[in-house]
Amino acid sequence: MHWAWKIVKTGFDPQQVPSYPGDVIKIKWAHVSASGTYDQQASVQGARAMVNGYGISGLNVVPALNSRHTQKLAIDMNISWTGTLAINNASGTTVSISSAPKTGMNNELHTVGATYGVIKFVGGSSDKPHWSNDGH
Repeated sequence: MHWAWKIVKTGFDPQQVPSYPGDVIKIKWAHVSASGTYDQQASVQGARAMVNGYGISGLNVVPALNSRHTQKLAIDMNISWTGTLAINNASGTTVSISSAPKTGMNNELHTVGATYGVIKFVGGSSDKPHWSNDGH
């Protein structure tokens, strides 16, 4: 996801994507034409198909190569509600949230999440769906 996003969003050269020893899945970033020459258009189209397939075209930050996600310590989720949200904190106390925004960007919801050790991304709105063990 990292390299696909960089190719599509920043114009990174697919021919410059490094290989990683031990990679289980070998991705051919630099596509070639039938004549065997580098095909930039096909390379970018392949990266774009991956970006669209993973649903990451709207991300404002490049997916990390090593992250809390790859460590199984983070999740991306979109949260929204109408009316008043009644949710239990980790001690079992029901917290009623009626303040705006009624999304995962709500500060009161962040406080409830923190009682479970689930911390909202500390970088503000650049990665709205991100929650992790430490906010990174």
